Amino acid sequence: MKRKKKQFMGINKKSNMSYEKYLRAGLEIISPQLSIRTYKLAPKDEYPMFKRGVDLRVRIYWKKESMYEFIVDKSFFHQSNANKYDREYMREWADIKLTMFNNAVQEGKEKIKKKPKKKRTPKKKVQMGSTQKSFDNFKQGVL
Repeated sequence: MKRKKKQFMGINKKSNMSYEKYLRAGLEIISPQLSIRTYKLAPKDEYPMFKRGVDLRVRIYWKKESMYEFIVDKSFFHQSNANKYDREYMREWADIKLTMFNNAVQEGKEKIKKKPKKKRTPKKKVQMGSTQKSFDNFKQGVL
């Protein structure tokens, strides 16, 4: 029996989206705070295998903070995947990243839910006019 591969939530299995569009759509489903930026250049000391004009450096941001970075072939990133096997291969790689971010967002939501609530101290009952009396007493004591 062939095991079914888990596709990412809400995206059509047979659409011929490129790697870029698939990642963008998946990140938008996870959270609107996640975004992708692509760069044509990379620092040589950090990425010695980067080839200018052939590769792209891709960063995934949470709000405006960089969270994850990877290098991908330019044609692989932008090419639409009409071939079934190419599409499966691309989505396997994209799903790894999407599930990683989905798990991180879910863990963050759970941490927020688990924070203990602060106990509120009950308000003291104040009699009418008592604040005016204390003000007058303070005023007489100072003068």
